[in-house]
Amino acid sequence: MIWPLFLSRDRLDDGEVSLQQYSSTDAEDLFLALRDERVWEHIPRTVPEDFSMLDVDIVTSIAAGKRLTFTVRRAGVVVGRTSLIWDPSAPEGVEIGGTQFTPAVWGTGINTRAKALLIGEMFAQGAAWIRFRTDERNFRSAAAIRKLGATDLGVHQDNIIRRDGSTRRSRFFRLDSPAECVPAPQS
Repeated sequence: MIWPLFLSRDRLDDGEVSLQQYSSTDAEDLFLALRDERVWEHIPRTVPEDFSMLDVDIVTSIAAGKRLTFTVRRAGVVVGRTSLIWDPSAPEGVEIGGTQFTPAVWGTGINTRAKALLIGEMFAQGAAWIRFRTDERNFRSAAAIRKLGATDLGVHQDNIIRRDGSTRRSRFFRLDSPAECVPAPQS
């Protein structure tokens, strides 16, 4: 993978679900979409009190240089966000994470469709694998990741501190590039 990542197009779209790189102009609609406290249950960061706090949080993490965040829309309406996270110590792959959706779209397949758009784009750009992680207590997220065909690598201690001060244990998953899974030709 080459980072910083440059997408081949400004918008990833499957006809109903679209992803565009986050812009501060999305902050208010995104804040409204994510205002239900259930959305923040497994997120270790402080819950933003208003859209400007949400914007600062997202812009700051993007500015660190190892994350691209996308606003997710369904039929043009903001329904959530997701991110690509790059680890320079493992440059051959990328993590898809930081995903949050309004509960109004939970269980509708929007998460799967949004991630499928990113997965296709990342493998097209040469990623050997894609990693996912979720809090060990977030069974709904783990089930959604399994639906993508990712291999469950189990629960491992993480370096993320939950809002309650406990150290999170994360369940990790990996999806290998289809090209990486093709057996070598026999001679």
